[in-house]
Amino acid sequence: MRPRPDAADQAPTPCELCAARQNCLLGQQSLEHQRQMAPFIREVNFAKGSPLLTEGVVSDTLKTIKLGTVMVTRRGPDGVARPVALLGRSHVLGKYGVIGHETQLGGYGLSQGRICELRVDDLQRLRLIDAEFMEALHTIMVRSFGRLADWLQVMRMHGLPRQLLATLLLLGGEQGNRVVRLPGHLALAQVLSTSRESIVRTLKSLESAGALRRVDRWHVELTEDPAAFLADDRPGNAT
Repeated sequence: MRPRPDAADQAPTPCELCAARQNCLLGQQSLEHQRQMAPFIREVNFAKGSPLLTEGVVSDTLKTIKLGTVMVTRRGPDGVARPVALLGRSHVLGKYGVIGHETQLGGYGLSQGRICELRVDDLQRLRLIDAEFMEALHTIMVRSFGRLADWLQVMRMHGLPRQLLATLLLLGGEQGNRVVRLPGHLALAQVLSTSRESIVRTLKSLESAGALRRVDRWHVELTEDPAAFLADDRPGNAT
């Protein structure tokens, strides 16, 4: 009889090789759990505008953002879904489905991207929703709540320049890079409740003030200490 291969001798799973594994729900599981899940995880590409999350529905699938940016929305008292935040790498869509609760946000792709999908019933069948999994899930939920609060406080800042710079800082954190890929002027205008033209003017103002450097049409580099620039008495921070 051939000896059973030691776990260390097995080929690494996609989760083990993923750059986002430190902050990902699936990547935070034990190596044994990751290898049990691996055959059931699907990497799926999504296109700009693709619906990824439906508010008010119990999701049967966990979707972890691997690449790209997702606009999340929330329906108001008038029934209109409005943008509330931009989410990037490692955020989990549909996570409340694990505990049988309805999804609280809608979501769609702002650009091409990729997600890792894992069905909730596969997790249940594999008996992987244990204390270890739930601890990681709760950590993800807490982090998501904090990120939504980050977006809420952006809208409380005085003046569009501060709001836009804070938005770029959040996007940089999502993307893990000081060179930030812009999701598009219209998307920024939607999430900040302003016009596309105002976003274009404000980006130029921030560049002139030295807060960022334009790399190309789709990328900017944050060049200055954000805490200093976001102070109320800095030039260029007028409404």
